[in-house]
Amino acid sequence: MFDSKAKRKTIEFLKHIQVLSQSSSDRIVDGFQRTEKELINEYMAECQELIDYDEWGLGLENLLSNMYKIRFTIDSESIEKIKAAMTECKMNYEEWRFIEELVK
Repeated sequence: MFDSKAKRKTIEFLKHIQVLSQSSSDRIVDGFQRTEKELINEYMAECQELIDYDEWGLGLENLLSNMYKIRFTIDSESIEKIKAAMTECKMNYEEWRFIEELVK
């Protein structure tokens, strides 16, 4: 089956976050009363579910918003993957530039 480039780029970003999440902490996130690890796993599952229903742009937006809320640390490769996915999803990266605050 053929997937759109937007979907593939969103999945690539999600897979990258899955790798980063392996070193996520067991710290309790203020306001959530759950660990960073629990939350990021939940957010990734939600993103995957949206991708499965062909809502990859919405999945990407939700994942990014949630990562920002819990201050989940990312790397510069994440930013490149975000830009690629957003370009393919016809999203404006400038509106999401704040996500760069999460780069370690």
